[in-house]
Amino acid sequence: MTRPTLPPAWRWGFPAFALVVVGWAAHLLVSGLGTVLDTRRGETREAVTDPRAPGFEAFVEQTWSILLATEDSDGELVQVAVVAASDRGGSGGTVLLVPGELPVRVDGRSDGCSEAACDLATHHRVDGLAGVRRAVATVLDVEVTGATLLTPDRWSSLAGAVDPVAVDLPGDLVNTADDGTSVVRFPAGTTPILAAEVVDFFAHVGVVGGADHMDRQRDWWRAWLESVGSGDPSGNLPVLDLDVVHLLETVAGGRVRVPAGPWMGAADGPTVDRARLTDLVVAMFPVPIPRAPGLRPTVRLLNGTGDHSTDVAAREAVLRAGVELVVVGNYRTEGAIQTRVLYRDPAHLGDAEVLAATIGGGVLFDELLSPVTDLTVVIGSDFRPGG
Repeated sequence: MTRPTLPPAWRWGFPAFALVVVGWAAHLLVSGLGTVLDTRRGETREAVTDPRAPGFEAFVEQTWSILLATEDSDGELVQVAVVAASDRGGSGGTVLLVPGELPVRVDGRSDGCSEAACDLATHHRVDGLAGVRRAVATVLDVEVTGATLLTPDRWSSLAGAVDPVAVDLPGDLVNTADDGTSVVRFPAGTTPILAAEVVDFFAHVGVVGGADHMDRQRDWWRAWLESVGSGDPSGNLPVLDLDVVHLLETVAGGRVRVPAGPWMGAADGPTVDRARLTDLVVAMFPVPIPRAPGLRPTVRLLNGTGDHSTDVAAREAVLRAGVELVVVGNYRTEGAIQTRVLYRDPAHLGDAEVLAATIGGGVLFDELLSPVTDLTVVIGSDFRPGG
């Protein structure tokens, strides 16, 4: 049986048609790809990987921080410290001590501490570590990455690798028994504090030789982190795969700050110097974690000058406006003259005006602005740190 022969139009026309279709599809693909790469809408071009090159942008990494709450052998709170790394590269960090006597009112509480401010020690008695963390976040208006409870045994392990730590005491620290007898617990002068004595040292209250217990705690932290940072920090801390150990290793490996806190008034009833606290928090948390995510306008911060010596000042100026920093980088071109705040949604005009007033810049509407954040800040040569 013979197969039917196809007409010449089908035998030669169909393959030719198929070739035309394939060729046209290839042309459309190349043309479309070129259009996408060349378009300026959304400013999407090729990836820029050099942090100092025009057009570089990156999502920020929020500041690594831990709240350390120390209990004595009776379970009472004797110290609160917030430790924050400058970055994860070992360039140092900050330790901020918060007095346990500080009164803090936390919204949403049902145990009486929402109507009347309870001190941190009371928050600890009621809700433990979670209560202290919530109260400190309220004070700083910043959340921490994590929180850790340290007992006398845990401090012995944590501080034992560089045991003891010498602290200069301006006077004797004396323990007085119930029967009135007294004994010198820590003598005046350069006194070695053993790892097993750290919590007792923290717990000793009162003014001695003109210094109160917060002064002594700061002196111990400075001396201890200096000891940990001498040589290899990892060898001066216990070999434990714990976040607190890794953070302390990172902080001790660089420049360490243990500042005097913004606490005013008597030791048994301190208040907060808000201006000083804002300065400390902005310096301590390069990229803070919002205490209430989603309530602040998000910001993309771009350097338009090519001069990166103002990067830190620009970041701090933006954070003082109470925004959430999400993206940092460089504007697509250098040589920007005017600092400006751009917005694409008219609903964010008010936020843009507030931010512009804080950093000293203008406001500009741009419907083609990147939708990654609510606002975009372009730093120009007119930017002046401090306003």
